[in-house]
Amino acid sequence: MERVELDEIYTNISIVDRNSNRKTLITYDDLLTNDENGNLSKRLLIQGEGGVGKTTLCAKIAWDWCQGRILQDLDMVLLIPLRDVTNKKSIGGIVKTYLSDSNTAKMNQIHDYITRNQSRVLIIFDGFDEFNGKLSEINSSEVIRILGIEQYKSCKVIVTTRPWRTDEFMMDENIADAYTFLSVDGFSKENLSTYIRRYFRIVKKNNLAESLISFMEENDVIQSNMAPFPIYCAMLCLMWKDFSEERRTEMQHLQTFSMIFFEMVSFLKEHYASKACANLQNQNIVEHLTEADIAIQEIGEIALNGLLDRTLSFPENTFRKCLKAMKTCCRVGVLTIERDVITRDRRRNLNVSSLVASTVSFPHKLFQEYVAAVYIGYLFTNNRTKYKKVKKKLLRRPKEFRYVLYFASASGKELGLDIIKGLINCVIYTSSSYLLYFNGEDGKRDFCVDVAFECHTEEAARAVGERWGEYTLYQYSSEHTLLGVAFMMRKNQVVSDTA
Repeated sequence: MERVELDEIYTNISIVDRNSNRKTLITYDDLLTNDENGNLSKRLLIQGEGGVGKTTLCAKIAWDWCQGRILQDLDMVLLIPLRDVTNKKSIGGIVKTYLSDSNTAKMNQIHDYITRNQSRVLIIFDGFDEFNGKLSEINSSEVIRILGIEQYKSCKVIVTTRPWRTDEFMMDENIADAYTFLSVDGFSKENLSTYIRRYFRIVKKNNLAESLISFMEENDVIQSNMAPFPIYCAMLCLMWKDFSEERRTEMQHLQTFSMIFFEMVSFLKEHYASKACANLQNQNIVEHLTEADIAIQEIGEIALNGLLDRTLSFPENTFRKCLKAMKTCCRVGVLTIERDVITRDRRRNLNVSSLVASTVSFPHKLFQEYVAAVYIGYLFTNNRTKYKKVKKKLLRRPKEFRYVLYFASASGKELGLDIIKGLINCVIYTSSSYLLYFNGEDGKRDFCVDVAFECHTEEAARAVGERWGEYTLYQYSSEHTLLGVAFMMRKNQVVSDTA
């Protein structure tokens, strides 16, 4: 995988202010001067789908502050990836893990400094949807107390999350009033062209930039599903650079999120297999592709259990029963492993003597969701009893597991139909709990249309069409849902109307 400097490749993404009745597009500079006095708002909640650029935006803010470009009235900016934080961890403890042994600051000293200088401290919590803790918890962790305005009340706070968990902030009136709610919508058409041109200038293949831009502009389905998402654009640029002209033409047939992502994973597996064959003479590339498929399947249960428990980083010994598969997945690129030196304080707190800690994670949550879906496909074929138990858990939290359901439904006709029938028969929850809801009958219908579109079979369209014979399109309907309705109309399964 290629690495480029953030300053070289970063391109502005579209940020929408959702506090007013009208959606107001704001710029990166607006984001940092978003209150009436031209300063950073005290608390921002930024929502966006997976891969839309939330984490990169956080990194950009922290990097620009380090470089003296922004927010120089602040003494401290803390960027905390919540996927790496346990529920009971203190902010002082989190910061201490990033400091070297030569730094003598204690956890309580860090806490005291923040307490005394709250107005000059910004804490960025990235990935609340990846954090195993709830705002409603009574005996809450320090992270939850900060987010819930019970601790460090005068600190500036930015939190990012996938949309399904935004409601947790809205259900409490005091918390909702304290936050400015924003949405990251990814690249605009202009931003997309800028990003692509920058990428191919960096890799010194400028001639490919315009052909990729034209390809995305001319293919409505690709443009709608892919263009706003920096993670997809980055992968597409990499693929476009390495693919033959024939393979680029074949990509015009990609029509759904799942098709796009499956193609990306195939690219990673092919890259791994080609490299392995180059290093080992007389090896068949098919053998290495098969090895990669088996490895992904073998780590699938860990990926799925992690999602169910909201665990996204794992100690290396979690993979002790599938160590070879883990190493293969690291080489393919669907897993990453980090080895960090453990400071004295951490060794003392963890009661371990080892100087090195190894942490295994997925490069993005979408990869973990894909691997979990592969495992669900395996269960559907080989262990139907366990599959039914897993499906029941997923359907109790459908929005949280949206992409798992997408990928699983797209992996096989029978599996997709079974998932859709399960969704159709689901009870509509109206509980205030963020875990259990479909937002009414319309929300349930839209979700089923989305999954049927990903499944992309006539049987899936028929199942949804038999449940909802007519469909009203609203201005607020997502692009993905609109594509799903168009797909079902082509299959003559729904009659649409516009509202």
